[in-house]
Amino acid sequence: METRIDRRQLLKAGAAATVVGGTQLFTGIPALADYAAAPAVRRNASTMTASDPILRGYTRAIRAMRALPDTNPCSWFYQAAIHGTYDPRNLPSWNTCHLDSNFFWAWHRMYLYWFERIVRKQSGMYDWAIPYWDWTNPGERALPPAFRNASSLLYDGSRYASINSGTPLSSGLATSVANAMIQTNYFTSQNGVSGPHGTVHISVGGNMVDVHTAAQDPIFWAHHSFVDRLWNAWLAQGGGRTSPVGAATWRNSTYTFFDECCQPVTMKGCDVLRAALQLSYVYEGEPPQVNQYCPRIWVFDHIDIAVLARTRAALVLGARPVRVPLPVADADAAKRLRQAATGERALVLRLAGIEADSQPGVSWEVHVGPKGFAPSPRSLVGMFALFGAGLKDRPQHFHPAEFDFALGRAAAGIDPSALEVVLVPVSGLESRERVEAVQPRVPVRIGEIDLVLDAPLPMPPRDEQEKLRREEASQ
Repeated sequence: METRIDRRQLLKAGAAATVVGGTQLFTGIPALADYAAAPAVRRNASTMTASDPILRGYTRAIRAMRALPDTNPCSWFYQAAIHGTYDPRNLPSWNTCHLDSNFFWAWHRMYLYWFERIVRKQSGMYDWAIPYWDWTNPGERALPPAFRNASSLLYDGSRYASINSGTPLSSGLATSVANAMIQTNYFTSQNGVSGPHGTVHISVGGNMVDVHTAAQDPIFWAHHSFVDRLWNAWLAQGGGRTSPVGAATWRNSTYTFFDECCQPVTMKGCDVLRAALQLSYVYEGEPPQVNQYCPRIWVFDHIDIAVLARTRAALVLGARPVRVPLPVADADAAKRLRQAATGERALVLRLAGIEADSQPGVSWEVHVGPKGFAPSPRSLVGMFALFGAGLKDRPQHFHPAEFDFALGRAAAGIDPSALEVVLVPVSGLESRERVEAVQPRVPVRIGEIDLVLDAPLPMPPRDEQEKLRREEASQ
């Protein structure tokens, strides 16, 4: 029987959980994996030793989940298959990731939440929380040490040997995420984060390269825990940033997962807006969470996004950098472009209609500058790799990929009629990536490159937000 979550029932269940001698183990009925006395803390995996209780609990859960039949929704295989699988049995909720890029942040938050609850039960730790891997931190771009131990269940031998030996990911990932966080439109920022997120998948290699197998690697969950943390961090910057609480499709689309008793549960975007209050977790070192609420009636249908320049010539990415001019549409567009460079509106480079016949296995740096410029760290505005979206060998869920990149200072002071984009293929790893040509396994086609003036989403009515906050606090 499918059920909906009810916060009061969860709180009641959590209050019934018992702590015994500080061991943080379950007592009573198995379903009490809900809430500790305070939100569980998702901690930094790179600072954990192999003996950390969270990592020991993770390995216990992996062992227990792998021992379950593949058809059990609480099994390791079934949970990974929700993200993707080649298994033809097509059981409920399998292959439901990356169906709609607008749900990149929200769908993964739901997915991690229910996985976390299953691990709590299977590990015996009522407050277990998914650790995160901050691959943007200069000192933590290598795979967390505990995941590189070949004798541990956190190890995946299918990864690239260099990754398992500690080779760091590209320093460009930090720039990519920083530029994505500049953007004030939820969907644009989300698309900006999705690009470097895909680069991490491709750079780790093995199971992580393929959307059908990625969640079989234990690092997948730590990777996406950090991606989820970015949603909180983005909101915390303020400046008109808001989750899409007024977008009808985002509010009303329903997804099915499984709880720790292996029973189906459904969720919508409105169920995952407040990580601590609704889902009872916080992140180590994060700023205070922004708590938003879905208004009962208010919705919006249109956001004014102006296209200033567009290139639709056939563009194929291969082993060498590709240089693309970006002609501005007209004098009015050039004027608006100059205004955007002063910070009045967000200037965004949008790559759309991206597709390949199968996984190309490389990433691309995106650089912007004046005509004839040489790519450098200063001109880098982002990175992207195809992962899920854009791959035509996933026909049942195929849709072209799209990525957004905030230009910010990269376009400042440049004659708008002389802007160029340079796309540089890279391995996604730090070593020698700028002196060696990287060969994609298959060509990648880009259908369109746009220069747009973005706009933030409308903020929900403040009075109703406060009213909803008080109602939740009184429950």
